[in-house]
Amino acid sequence: MLNYKYPVISGCVLVIFSIKVFAQFDWQIRDGFDDITSRMGKVGAENCKVVDRNALFLPQDSVTHVPNIRQIGIDPVLPNRTNLLQLHNMALSRAFFYSFILQRAADDDEPGFMYYFLSSISDVAANRFINSSAIYFSPNMSFTPSYKGFFNKTMPLFAPRAFRSDDFNDPFHLERISTLNTIEAIDLGAIPNNSMSLNYTHGHYKINDWYSAWLPDLTKRQDSKTTYSVQITHGNGTNETFTWHGPPAASDIPGPVKWFKPYFDCGRSNKWVFGATVPIPDIFPRHTQWRHIEIPTYVAVAVMEIDFERIDINQCPTGEGNPPPNRYAGTARCKNQTTEVC
Repeated sequence: MLNYKYPVISGCVLVIFSIKVFAQFDWQIRDGFDDITSRMGKVGAENCKVVDRNALFLPQDSVTHVPNIRQIGIDPVLPNRTNLLQLHNMALSRAFFYSFILQRAADDDEPGFMYYFLSSISDVAANRFINSSAIYFSPNMSFTPSYKGFFNKTMPLFAPRAFRSDDFNDPFHLERISTLNTIEAIDLGAIPNNSMSLNYTHGHYKINDWYSAWLPDLTKRQDSKTTYSVQITHGNGTNETFTWHGPPAASDIPGPVKWFKPYFDCGRSNKWVFGATVPIPDIFPRHTQWRHIEIPTYVAVAVMEIDFERIDINQCPTGEGNPPPNRYAGTARCKNQTTEVC
């Protein structure tokens, strides 16, 4: 008797059900706030040196209601913008002081290198909103009376900068909370010879918009800079009127203060910062005895910066109190109307 065995084929059908759960705000479309948050999250201390230069900057309209010197005293300063006004005034004050003292003081009485460092440190220590203070000189335009036998000679680069250092990991801070009271001061001009990526005047220095906003100054005219006068009364009772070249006046275009785009302070404080830059003029070249070739020139810039994350944003719709451009306009996660129609 023959036994025939037939193969039995069994099939299993696996049915997978995919269920998508909408979270609280998943139904909202992507807006300007999401865009800025995404950009900030993609850059950090570990990758900022290799990312594209554009990734290190945020749009100019990500900070709104910035102080304008032409409108001070006309338009009200919002309470949450007094920190930017303080930064604006500090940068302008530093530029006025250095332009005056460099042209007024005798060579032996000019600020030495240590003075620049201490001045930058005091700017940060005395202003809790200021994250960093710096003076960036153009190549071979920084003189110093600190070195004997160094008369009428310049440093190739000089850029004293003080900024708040994150001290949360210091062993004596048991709470592991940054105090914002630790200030680090460095000379960004003390770099190896022929280093382009560390040279703040070079295009390979990705984040130097504060420098390129005013420098290098290629003007060759005696009347290219705004002049100011001050009356000085000396201790011996004599009076003097001194005229010097200073930053642009408020009526000049574009004015004395330029706000640059928020950027990631790569390799330095490693924070997103925003700030202002003001030029510092001086007579250059010096000590030629021929006044007709000594041209008022921007020799440096004063830069003040604030932590970008400490700046308030306005998410209300565009209107009279919230004029464009504003990257965050209309991004509030709330209803524009609270009335109910029956």
